[in-house]
Amino acid sequence: MEFILKVDSKGRILIPSEIRSMLNIKGAVYARVKDGKLIIEPIKDPIDVLTSSVIRGTIDVEKEIRELRQVAFKEAVKKVEERWSS
Repeated sequence: MEFILKVDSKGRILIPSEIRSMLNIKGAVYARVKDGKLIIEPIKDPIDVLTSSVIRGTIDVEKEIRELRQVAFKEAVKKVEERWSS
């Protein structure tokens, strides 16, 4: 699926609704430039991730919370390093 998107005078790009629906883009996206290309990826809502964990059920809640915190910390460090290395 390919689209030609217009960039307005403020640099904004409108992502068509069919793309937003297909990728489940809601509030925020992660954007980066790699090899001269702009890459935009949806960010999973942490509440949805936690909700799905609770609905699925768990055996060791404290272990899963520790694991989620570790993942969140690593992602935060990665994003800070990417932002400040540019």
